[in-house]
Amino acid sequence: MQASSPDPLTDRHLSLFGAIVQSFARYERLMSEIIATAADVDPNFAFIATREADFEGKRRTVLNVLRYRKVPIDKYDRVRMYLRIPHGLAGLLHDIIHSTWTSVSSSNWIQPDWVLDLPPAVRPSLGEVDAEFIQSADEKVGYTIEDMSEALRSLSLNFNEFSDYVKELRLS
Repeated sequence: MQASSPDPLTDRHLSLFGAIVQSFARYERLMSEIIATAADVDPNFAFIATREADFEGKRRTVLNVLRYRKVPIDKYDRVRMYLRIPHGLAGLLHDIIHSTWTSVSSSNWIQPDWVLDLPPAVRPSLGEVDAEFIQSADEKVGYTIEDMSEALRSLSLNFNEFSDYVKELRLS
């Protein structure tokens, strides 16, 4: 068992963690509204029916319901495009929710502490990058305050555009 070290998380880290989690919650709520409208069911029913699904499960459900309802392909593709940004950042959400954190050699970085205790045969992938794996200690998963601030900014801007588009389509 690894000895516990001082908590590497600052108030800024925790603030960003909370804001990122809340951003994903906003996406999930909007996806439940899309499902409800497209399936012509009560929004509370859609929320309850998808409550146990994680972000990826809700994303797949939205896309499947839109396909089933034969939403025009250009509109379907645009919804899928808006969901790419949070889809690409879902690994960060997972790390925030399911990891304890440790400092990396640079005091600017933190990383999930599981990265340090990986069995030799297991290497974490780099999210969207297929077939590329982290090979050395210098390439292990880590996040700076700037990385997380940029992720939050991307999530927020994209959500606002996505929400406007969903209203334009009358999917919520």
